[in-house]
Amino acid sequence: MDQPSDKIISAIIKSTATLLSTGIVGYITLKVISSFDLNSEKKKEAKKRMEELKALLKLEPKESLNEHELRLATQIVLPESGVDMEVIGGCSEILAQIEDNVILPLLIQASNITIPSAYYDPPKGILLHGPPGCGKTLIARAIAKKAKANFLNFDISMLNDMWYGETSKLTKALFTLCKKIQPCIVFIDEIDSVLRSRSSHDHEATAVMKTQFMTLWDGFAQSDNSVIIIGATNRPEDLDSAVLRRLPFKINVPKPDLVKREEIIKILLKNENLTDDFDYKKVATSTDGMSGSDLKEIVRDACLSKYKDVAKNILNKLELYELNNVQISHEDILKSGQKFTENGKNLKSHFRDELNLD
Repeated sequence: MDQPSDKIISAIIKSTATLLSTGIVGYITLKVISSFDLNSEKKKEAKKRMEELKALLKLEPKESLNEHELRLATQIVLPESGVDMEVIGGCSEILAQIEDNVILPLLIQASNITIPSAYYDPPKGILLHGPPGCGKTLIARAIAKKAKANFLNFDISMLNDMWYGETSKLTKALFTLCKKIQPCIVFIDEIDSVLRSRSSHDHEATAVMKTQFMTLWDGFAQSDNSVIIIGATNRPEDLDSAVLRRLPFKINVPKPDLVKREEIIKILLKNENLTDDFDYKKVATSTDGMSGSDLKEIVRDACLSKYKDVAKNILNKLELYELNNVQISHEDILKSGQKFTENGKNLKSHFRDELNLD
């Protein structure tokens, strides 16, 4: 074979090797980038979930969702899967207020009945504020179920996306998705964590996100969409004044008083096997200052302790009839309440010791 032919073959081999190596490097690079893309798995999960949701939400074919709407759609709770108001203890006055001001107007709006008033509309924004563990999330979910609306539990931390441009797309997707699935309740827990008062110290991306969120929110507030945004916070004083204006219906959800604690305890123990002399008032009196979630925790702890020995016997294949003989007394609850209080004091003492360290 002559020399020119060898050179041509050599050049072809080198070119082929270069193309192959470039392709391999490109493929590996793509895989590496995908492994760093924290949204990759979320997008796959969202698409799988959306195949089910599209049928349940009864979306029109023309209303297909983009990838950012798909991510948000995985957080939708359908009305029938919501929370009944009857299971929320200690909030009867709050729930009655919500029934009149939010739920009835929403149901009237959905029924296409015209009320001869320009002001008979549900509020576009609601702020639930108060200490943690007092039922703000349950109230929001109950509103959605009672109003026969979809419930979107929006994790606002999603807006702090690491990829350039994703925050803007997700912010826009929130509002476009809600328009497609209305009537819809958007619940934003700890809304102050992102939409706190704006300052000169805000990162540029954060400032842009807040501005965009407010602008899109305004578009909803000025339309006849059946979408309500409910924000929940323990620190209403930290919220941006512009956010407070957009949440005109404000409801304080405080810690339960004596009467409300007794009501909550009765609901929590409704289906439990109690002693005949169970004293609800005694338990309510001894749990002063506790929230609804605190009460649920001490009831759970009391039941765990009471069924402990029986559970061990069941695992050892002894008779199941023992289960029916277990009864919860108010003393069991009081004991768990005392342990809960002591643990709280120990935790506070630990933090004080940590702060006092040099």
